Amino acid sequence: MNRIHDGLFGCLLLLCFSYPLRVPAQEAQAGTEITQKGDAWVGQRIPLVVELRVPGYFAGTPSFDLPRVPDILLMQLNQRPVVGSERIQDVSYTTQRHEFLILARRAGDYQIPAFAVRLKYKRGPLDKEAVSQTVSTEPVYFTAKTPPGAEDLAGLLSTNELKAGEKWQPQPGRAKAGDAFIRTVTFSATDVPAMAFPPFPTPAIEGLGIYPKDPEVLDHSERGILRGERRDTITYVCQRAGRFIVPSVQLTWWNLNTKELQTITFPAQVLEVAANPALPRAVSDQTRTEGSSLISTKSVFGFSLLVIAAAAVIWITRAFWRQVTAPFVPRHLAPLNPIDDQLKIVSTRSDLKT
Repeated sequence: MNRIHDGLFGCLLLLCFSYPLRVPAQEAQAGTEITQKGDAWVGQRIPLVVELRVPGYFAGTPSFDLPRVPDILLMQLNQRPVVGSERIQDVSYTTQRHEFLILARRAGDYQIPAFAVRLKYKRGPLDKEAVSQTVSTEPVYFTAKTPPGAEDLAGLLSTNELKAGEKWQPQPGRAKAGDAFIRTVTFSATDVPAMAFPPFPTPAIEGLGIYPKDPEVLDHSERGILRGERRDTITYVCQRAGRFIVPSVQLTWWNLNTKELQTITFPAQVLEVAANPALPRAVSDQTRTEGSSLISTKSVFGFSLLVIAAAAVIWITRAFWRQVTAPFVPRHLAPLNPIDDQLKIVSTRSDLKT
């Protein structure tokens, strides 16, 4: 029995040492996590963290192929990741935590699909050649909710603080036709990127020329706190005399601290525009000058076309006109009494007399 037990024990040892050991694959890895706590509201910043791990040391900056999801704004917040290290099954990894922002424009259930990350790393600090690898993140899911009472609002923003203001130059009031007013509107909010702010409305107003500039969007990040700012500049030009009203504008947002809807109102402005005596004369002189120049140009152009057309017609019908004018062309006929013949006749008559 002891020999049998010893034989079995030896076989077990042989099997244990002969079975290949599973060594963890030393390749780059990626993990994805939404770190939102509590409800996720429409227009709120939802943090997304992508953690990269390489068996060695990073070489260069990773590149992310961010997907496009309808009604979702997905962007990277900071190019400087949080660097760390960890050990997994006796393999030492260097880690990078990259932070992204998700903002849902509408309520609903969403999925951020897996996306590719291209990176390079060196297994040893003295390696000359870097290893290139593409890893894939994991899909993540979340639900965005509409704040109570905001079901019919479009472009809603949810933040802890939102500021807005406007400046007119000059102040609206009395003006003359041809005068211009410049309006600058500024929005800023914490944890909201500048590109998430809705465009400032500029409805058409008959009698006013409205010319909006491209908005200025600025994102400021300090100590992990993001603050977005958007600046809209609109120019209103008084085209004629009259009384014009620039309508009021309201922006409603969800306060995450008080859990209330708050509204910012830009009041309506009235422009009393009087006639400008200098404007019609200037317009009339300009119109007269442009009209005379236009007539002169048209005259020269018309005369040139007429000459070209006449020459073309004469060239095409030249054979016909040759036949028509042939009877009227003078002909050079041979003389009836050539000079030589006359001399011969005179000489003959002289001989006869002799």
